[in-house]
Amino acid sequence: MLGPLIAKLLTGEAGIFIARLKRMAVLYALMGVAALFLVIFLLIAAWLWAAQSVGTLPAALYFALGFLVIVIALYVGVLIIGRPPKERASDRLQRDVASIAGIAAVSNLPVILRSMKRRKGLLILPVAGVAIWGALRAFASRRNL
Repeated sequence: MLGPLIAKLLTGEAGIFIARLKRMAVLYALMGVAALFLVIFLLIAAWLWAAQSVGTLPAALYFALGFLVIVIALYVGVLIIGRPPKERASDRLQRDVASIAGIAAVSNLPVILRSMKRRKGLLILPVAGVAIWGALRAFASRRNL
């Protein structure tokens, strides 16, 4: 949004652009208030329907449980987002490296398959590696219990 503003400043149309931004801000604020009322009335309607279906106390407990689940989900989201940027960058780097490794493996797959057709003994190495890796993971998970 900064690029169009700079362009309008250079061409002398910044006043028109700012006025349009103000109108859009007012419209978005009104839409937000309307959406808030929409959600409130939908919750009231859901409450009335639940109260008529199961009774007032169970409906209140169901709504409380639902909002508790929402609060817990939001808290988990805050914890994930609130991680230090260094950890997020490290996770992003690990995902990028895994993606590049996967692409390299898939791009070399025809060469690997051709060499395996010629020499069937090469198949033993990856199978043994996967078996050893699985055994080590199983041993490590039992040791951590």
